[in-house]
Amino acid sequence: MTSLSRQTLATILFGLIVFGTGQTVLFAMLGPVARDIGLDVVDVGLVVTVSALVVVVVSPFWGRAADRWGRTRTLTLGLAGYAVTTALFAYVLHLGLIGDISVYVVFGLMLASRVLYALVAAAIQPSASAIVAAATDEAGRASGMALVGAGFVFGTILGPVIGAGLVGWGLLTPLFATAGLAGLAAIATLVWVESPMGPETKAAKAAVKPSDPRLWPTLLLAALAFVTIAMTQQTLSFYVQDLLGLDSAAATRQVGFALAGFALAALASQILIVRQLSPTPRTMLRLGAAGLLTGFVALGLAQNLALIVAGCIALGVGYGVIMPGLQTTASLAVGQAEQGAAAGLVSAAMALGFVVGPILGTSLYYVEPRLPFLMAIGLSIGLLAAVASDRLAPVARRIG
Repeated sequence: MTSLSRQTLATILFGLIVFGTGQTVLFAMLGPVARDIGLDVVDVGLVVTVSALVVVVVSPFWGRAADRWGRTRTLTLGLAGYAVTTALFAYVLHLGLIGDISVYVVFGLMLASRVLYALVAAAIQPSASAIVAAATDEAGRASGMALVGAGFVFGTILGPVIGAGLVGWGLLTPLFATAGLAGLAAIATLVWVESPMGPETKAAKAAVKPSDPRLWPTLLLAALAFVTIAMTQQTLSFYVQDLLGLDSAAATRQVGFALAGFALAALASQILIVRQLSPTPRTMLRLGAAGLLTGFVALGLAQNLALIVAGCIALGVGYGVIMPGLQTTASLAVGQAEQGAAAGLVSAAMALGFVVGPILGTSLYYVEPRLPFLMAIGLSIGLLAAVASDRLAPVARRIG
């Protein structure tokens, strides 16, 4: 059960939808656009890795700030910063495409703009999660976390649709459009979102650390899961383009279809499995790990677009279940005054996957295009073994 008004929930969901839209648009077009500029797969991986490293560092700060300063304020700031820095990144790519500046300068500006993006956009996920967690009881926590995830995932579904509809106006038009929507979401959040902030939350020290025995197993599982997801997202556009022999525009469209399958499956699993069936956190972790493993096997064996899409659908099911499972496990392990801090640490652990995953995936891709997926298969087998044995999920075992 949640005590949030429909207006507040709708506004939070709108912000998360916009956030997810921008992420999908970026991953679908960044590889082909970077190649047109003159950058290669490792350059792109480095940009994503560095920005993810910043998210790892600052997410715990934003989680604590949400508990201390007010979750609505930090969510508004995150969305506003997302709008500005996404527009800036799109403009840098525009300069690279028209050739006004050198490739080296473009790379430096891409890196700088994504660092700025990470510094502020890292506030979005922990702030939204903390608002929902503080307004739900234990029985409704998983459903609330699934709602947060569903908003983001629904945005990833809209991303390919927006990209396909606007790419005719220019490859970068979808990015500029999502920046504008993020600005609207920031204004709506400031005006309409009401976050429950009791005296205990306002006074909280939020001294939750990654080594906290209540949280570290969940954080380790989150980092491992998202290493595999990041490896796939970062190399998928190159994989599709090279495997199918496509040009940049065609590759962007086909990757968009695959990512749409991923997003639809993730959304369906969060609605039909998590919200309707209400599995325990332990069950969500197990089902999610199994779905990820299935998807990586399909991608590793792919010879055509159909199997690539099928693999992405399986990954979507796994992602859609394991993400709220991790968030719920962490949320139920701490008190109400620590929700922002816990959410920030989970966000940091997930972002850590995007520090290791892109550079690992792109480096392996240089050796052999299927190696990233073979590595993901091995890692997901380890993840499944860990959650099946419960040795790394004591909190999930205790609460479910």
